[in-house]
Amino acid sequence: MPHRRLLLLCLIQCVVANGFSVQPQSPSFRPERSGLDINSNPRIGPSLVQPYTNGEASTNVSDGTTAIILNTNARSVTKDLEPLAASIFGTSHVFCTTTEVEAKQAADHIVQNLQSYKLVVPVGGDGTLASMINYLCDSIGGDVDEAMGKLPLIGYIPLGTGNGVGSVIGCRLSRGLARGTKRRKRKRLEHIMNALRRVGQGTLPKSNDFEVVEMPMMEVTHPVDGQVPTPRGDLCFFAGVGFDSLMLNDFKNIKAWSHKTGILRDFLGSVAGYCVALVVKTLPKCLVRGEHNIRVELTSNDPDCVWVDHRRGDMVRPCGEAKLYEGTTGILAAGTSPFYGGGLRLFPFARMTLDKMHLRLGRIHPVDGFVNIPSIFAGSYRDKSDRFGCLDFIGDDFEVRVQSTTAAPNSDGRGYPFQHSGESIGHVERFRLRVVKNSVRFVSFLKPRLERDD
Repeated sequence: MPHRRLLLLCLIQCVVANGFSVQPQSPSFRPERSGLDINSNPRIGPSLVQPYTNGEASTNVSDGTTAIILNTNARSVTKDLEPLAASIFGTSHVFCTTTEVEAKQAADHIVQNLQSYKLVVPVGGDGTLASMINYLCDSIGGDVDEAMGKLPLIGYIPLGTGNGVGSVIGCRLSRGLARGTKRRKRKRLEHIMNALRRVGQGTLPKSNDFEVVEMPMMEVTHPVDGQVPTPRGDLCFFAGVGFDSLMLNDFKNIKAWSHKTGILRDFLGSVAGYCVALVVKTLPKCLVRGEHNIRVELTSNDPDCVWVDHRRGDMVRPCGEAKLYEGTTGILAAGTSPFYGGGLRLFPFARMTLDKMHLRLGRIHPVDGFVNIPSIFAGSYRDKSDRFGCLDFIGDDFEVRVQSTTAAPNSDGRGYPFQHSGESIGHVERFRLRVVKNSVRFVSFLKPRLERDD
């Protein structure tokens, strides 16, 4: 079983063992984009955002219709990917980004040449993907809904840790690579990159090899009473508060400490760092002080919002614009992607409609949670009791107020850790999740629906 699944199983076990309840920084401050660590990856070293160049690279250069962005901080983006990408896409269309500034410069270059670039290929984790889409929309400017409509096709290659979106678009690369040899890894990546290059050039017609799949994103904003709303928030595919955001915040702090001191920098910056954060920091907080428990007030701004009644076979019941829940919970999360990462299908109703998100709270008993770990992973868990252990809502606009149930201090003295795209963003007291009108168009390598069987 891959280490990501073991880690997520461990996380769920810890949550249910501590009362699993599927239960901002200052809101005026716009968080730094996630997924692109400002610290360089020691495997590769810092790079300028000049496209990768190598005199020994092949001359198999594309016509400039595809741009590929390699986030060198991502777990599986190794140095040998640079010459491989350069040989396929051409040196002037490969951008190796290590810092936020470099990623923004790459996005600016792509937007300045949008008539030429028909396909953009981020390579990294879910944070890399969300960050690059944010940077592209920022560079396009104007209304975020309109900016999303101007994006080119996205050909995502998931080489991060969780890779939740990768499961949706059918590029399940990491699991197969973990079992393969170095030669097989390169062959598989080369095949995918060549296919994406031909898609960008329009030389690979739609067939049983790929299709275009649309998936919306959520915009995260932090409303403040009496203040004008911020013109634009952060775009993401999943976000939330609770146990997961607490653990990710602890991991962020441990990683920052290791970078500052140089102690176990590589080890604590990898998947192992999540485990260290969980055991050393998060679990003691939950066991001793119950810091994973939060009090939330959930409101819908969508007149067509529905609640999924598990007792009636997932029958949807209208909620409309109303207060949906107020009380204590261990996690509140929402997503437009069914997968949270590592194969965990936390949002099974996310793509049941074309333009909605799935927001989940759970209040199941710890024993029930432990027994039902396999069904929680598969997305098939339902609480059919009148205890309403798992509350599922489908809508396009939600607002959440959150506060810790403990007096534990944090960096700014208020709020609770918040995460989106699998990255810790900061502390929040209030946030809004809104589905953006125009969807991202992904190149998917899952075969289209069978229409005829001769």
